[in-house]
Amino acid sequence: MPLYLVGINYEYITQRAINYIKSSDIIIVDKYTMPNSDKIISLVIDIAKDKKVILAERNMLEDNSSEVIDIAKDKKVSIVVIGDPLIGTTHASLLIEAKKKKIEADIINGISGICLAKSLSGLQYYKFGKTLTIPGPWRNVKAYSLIYNLYSNLCINAHTLLLFDINDQGKLLSIEQGIKTVLELNKELKLYEKLEKMLGIIIHAGEKNVFVGDSLYMLQNVEIDEPYSLIIPTSLHYEEENYLKYVLNINDNAIIEHKNSIKVDFCKYMLQLKTYLNTL
Repeated sequence: MPLYLVGINYEYITQRAINYIKSSDIIIVDKYTMPNSDKIISLVIDIAKDKKVILAERNMLEDNSSEVIDIAKDKKVSIVVIGDPLIGTTHASLLIEAKKKKIEADIINGISGICLAKSLSGLQYYKFGKTLTIPGPWRNVKAYSLIYNLYSNLCINAHTLLLFDINDQGKLLSIEQGIKTVLELNKELKLYEKLEKMLGIIIHAGEKNVFVGDSLYMLQNVEIDEPYSLIIPTSLHYEEENYLKYVLNINDNAIIEHKNSIKVDFCKYMLQLKTYLNTL
């Protein structure tokens, strides 16, 4: 029998995803990567009707994945994942394990929050560099690679999309703590002192899309519904600038301050970063 990885989003669910959920014997919902998962869980239960729905925490799909795969030997199983199943998650390992056990497996693509955020920002899609994740304090790590890759993107004049870490209960790292992590690392490493004045755009893609654009320093005070992500632009094309101004309603002062702050050679900080990190 087959195993399906099904991507859904509460506001953007494809007919194909609905059909596969309805036709499955067992539906497993990946609960731990879903901020505000209650809506999606209710939606899946409603679609599944009388089918068995299991809410999976991290240990079920990662530590005990073999047991999940074995169920698909006899039953049609759908694992429901937020967004697109193979973007920003570790679910590829489930497909690999299924294939090794000669179990049919397939992907039902969904609408990725990463793609949504980039598109809704109005910034040129091909100007984005590496997508980064700001780790939560529960990781107990110093995110030096985060700041290194942020500067790598800025060095090549690429926009940066930053995701906020999710804990095992599906709760997102707060906007305040996430931006604070970036700015404190930047200060600790004695990098560009005007980073906090650069523009940041907080995006919530949902039933009503929400955009808040201001300096990184000011964005620490923003509170909006989950899920959300942060974009730090690099230099702006005039069309991008007009989009931020007229569509996202970002004020002129924030855009002007960003344009002034971006007039620096970020590549020179890369050598400084490499030298420092090699001493750790």
